[in-house]
Amino acid sequence: MLTWQSIYAEIRTYRTHLAQANFIALLAVMAAVPVPLLLPLMVDEVLLQHPAGFVARIAGWTPAAWHGPVLFIGAALLLTVLLRLASILLNVWQGRTFSLLAKAVVYRIRVQMLNRLSKIALSEFETVGAGRVTSHFVTDLNAIDSFLGASISGLVVSVLTLIGVAAVLFWMHWQLALFILLLNPLVILFSTRLGKRVKDLKK
Repeated sequence: MLTWQSIYAEIRTYRTHLAQANFIALLAVMAAVPVPLLLPLMVDEVLLQHPAGFVARIAGWTPAAWHGPVLFIGAALLLTVLLRLASILLNVWQGRTFSLLAKAVVYRIRVQMLNRLSKIALSEFETVGAGRVTSHFVTDLNAIDSFLGASISGLVVSVLTLIGVAAVLFWMHWQLALFILLLNPLVILFSTRLGKRVKDLKK
């Protein structure tokens, strides 16, 4: 019988691939989280003329004759493009790794089901019905494939992104970060209830 325990046991056989996929997801989040910080960084350090770490590093790597807003903003733009490109490529790699893992697990489950099906008497097969058997082999396994390949992949990225954004917020201004993190669940709860209320009124 196919249970969550048996699915988990199959996943455990691919612990290395699962760890690799999670590590790639972590790298993708680390590349994506700093991108929104570069614009306010440029406003503070270049436009408002309060040079700090970023401008100092760029100035240390380039000749003094090149120093100016064009150089610093261009460097920030180049860094933004590189980080965004790295994030996209890592997300594709991570999604592919999770997808291959899901296909491998579903394949092993399908082989086990076929082996079990070959041992079932024909009379029992006729009692169950071809439609139900087909449903298990197609619909149910496709649902497991989608859950392992897409849902878990998206969940890992979302959780890591939330942790990364929260860490950046606390680093920038812990009081504001605390306010945002505490207020967000209330906003989600209010929006959900309001959406249900509007849906009921439309009926």
